[in-house]
Amino acid sequence: MGMVYMHVSPTGWLAPGGFADKPAALAWVEGMLSGRAMSLFVLLAGISVALMSGGARPATGAALDAARRRLALRAGALLVISLVVDQLSGMSLSILIYYALWMLMLLPLLPLRPRALLTAAAVSGVVLPVFSFVVLNFGRDWAISPFNAAPSSVYGLQLLLRPAQWLPTLEELFVGGGFQTPYAVPLLLAGLALGRLDLRSAHVRSRLAIAGSGLVVAAWLVSRLALGPLGAADALAQMMSGSGQLVQPWTSLLTLPPHQLYALSLPMAPFMTGVGLLLVTGCLWLTERPFWRVACAPLAASGRLALTWYAAHLVFIERVMGEPPYAFTWFAAMAAFALAFSPLWLRRFQRGPLEALMHRATLIGKPSARRLARGGTAVREASD
Repeated sequence: MGMVYMHVSPTGWLAPGGFADKPAALAWVEGMLSGRAMSLFVLLAGISVALMSGGARPATGAALDAARRRLALRAGALLVISLVVDQLSGMSLSILIYYALWMLMLLPLLPLRPRALLTAAAVSGVVLPVFSFVVLNFGRDWAISPFNAAPSSVYGLQLLLRPAQWLPTLEELFVGGGFQTPYAVPLLLAGLALGRLDLRSAHVRSRLAIAGSGLVVAAWLVSRLALGPLGAADALAQMMSGSGQLVQPWTSLLTLPPHQLYALSLPMAPFMTGVGLLLVTGCLWLTERPFWRVACAPLAASGRLALTWYAAHLVFIERVMGEPPYAFTWFAAMAAFALAFSPLWLRRFQRGPLEALMHRATLIGKPSARRLARGGTAVREASD
């Protein structure tokens, strides 16, 4: 829902207005969601990969090979779906193709334990924002810089027929798109570690909630320290006024958005990991209670059709809604339709349309029971 809101970016309640005249409430919501909805999606992607490869008891042997094969097939199916969405919407490199790449990147890391994954998340959470900061401010002419690449006119299914564009596209996925992959890596690793824990345990959940609260508070305090005593706010204001160099101050690395781009913010990944821990543990607590399980059913059903709704809304915006700006009523209508239609669909079908396609693709890699028995730990079937 948050990512849909960001793509609609409403500028008025009942009718669209100018971007400069956006109501304060809508601007506040957009500021809260900017980068954060995508961050939660990335964290949950890491959790999902963990659950599909054994959860708290990682798959080993033949079961691990089967899990990797099925995840690779999911990545391939997601790549095709992404290109079809691009073709129908006229976009280039929607976020779905990034998830296909990220799923493949996690395959070698499936056997790692939570401690190793969290250590890797912490290290990458420091190194990669600094890397992105250096490239953006000092290395725009470097070969690896996304600013040094010529824009491609190839999008959608045409990409499959243009082998000459495959390497530039791969480079764009790794370091382009606003440094999406460098930013995603710490969250993917943290999500994979989280999915390796026993989330059914109340003790584990309470510790995760405490850790999440600590991360949120610590990241916020670091950002406030940088903006105030360390002078990042004044330095950024001077840069934007044009009276200084068009290079961000190093202290801006310590600030949270909107003062810094989310991919270049050191506290952003810890902050969103903390928010994710609080949301995951809170939602698990709610859904164990009958009243809240019923109350949250429409939202949970929409989540089970997340891929379908994400792909559909991109095509709908580009082909039906026309050129921006848009009114809030467009977002409200799409959200209400998803919340109402999803439970009705799941009464008749086990999965959403695109989720069913993904599931069928992964069945190709499903091993026989005999092979699993020889391999030891069985891969837990994860619902899509």
